[in-house]
Amino acid sequence: MAKTTLKSLAQALNMSVSTVSKALNDSHEISEVTKRTVQAFAKKHNYQPNVLAKFLKTGKTNTIGVVLPKMTGPFEAQIIAGMQNAAATHHYRIIIMNTMENEELEELALQSMLDKSVDGILFCPIHEGSNISLAKQILRTTPLVIFDRTYYPIETHKVGVLNSEGTYNACKHLLDIGRKKIAIFCGAHQGITTKRLSGYIDAHEDFQIPVTQEYIVHCNVKSLADLQDDMEKHVRYLLQLPSPPDAIIGVADTITTHLLGILAKLEIKVPETLAIIGFANTDLALSLNPALSTIRQPTSEIGEISVNKLVEIMHKKNRSQIEWEDIKLPTAIQLRRSTIG
Repeated sequence: MAKTTLKSLAQALNMSVSTVSKALNDSHEISEVTKRTVQAFAKKHNYQPNVLAKFLKTGKTNTIGVVLPKMTGPFEAQIIAGMQNAAATHHYRIIIMNTMENEELEELALQSMLDKSVDGILFCPIHEGSNISLAKQILRTTPLVIFDRTYYPIETHKVGVLNSEGTYNACKHLLDIGRKKIAIFCGAHQGITTKRLSGYIDAHEDFQIPVTQEYIVHCNVKSLADLQDDMEKHVRYLLQLPSPPDAIIGVADTITTHLLGILAKLEIKVPETLAIIGFANTDLALSLNPALSTIRQPTSEIGEISVNKLVEIMHKKNRSQIEWEDIKLPTAIQLRRSTIG
């Protein structure tokens, strides 16, 4: 079957190549009726634009690169879905690269996006110090927006959540139900840890409860196997303390959801022995045993706003006049049996 080209579309529709091209690119010069006709016909015949030819002509590929540390759970899938919806609205395609919490892979991913001549990059850095020099270098030529792990020292739009508020409210809930000895499981070398840990510390100060340093745990998140082994080791250690904790907050999706499995393996009752709450966007929280209390993030909104802000930069002729925004969306707590019995 012959490949559908711009020329063959024009011949079939009895239009000029210029008219078809403008209709496919949503030009204001073409009527809405003609646009719909051309776009429907192109879709029916599986027309794929020649990205290289378009790049040589316009200097644009109509692609957005997404670089993120992991793609292991609903949180990332929901953000990407939000990005794809917004990108489609603006007639952009998404290219995704997973750095697997590895700084060398992160550097390669960022460089690869430049090699692919993407029009802009959505970047979730591993932590606040990873590949800063490269990110600053990229900003000189390519628009870049930071999402999720926004505690990152470069000047651009950033889109995330009120991290410290999330853990603060989780602590408050646990304290309100009488759990005074709260451990917190953080990811080692993760960009979300600092702010989420600060909410934990602020809550203890406000409620005049001393922070027990042994309750602050940093887990190895390089792989799921490493994380599970590390969490099991930490749980065993904590429960052997003279004054063991009676609750645990997880600061990331993978930590929170897999913690229930670790406790089940060790035959530790939830919430009787340990109440569990943490950041988790899984739709299965209600189906877990016990149902998991969660700090839920507005993932779709993070994805959509990130794309919109990136497109805003890409369409600005004078980027020096942009006022950079650090957008923080609120989280929401959903209480279930893992804390309230």
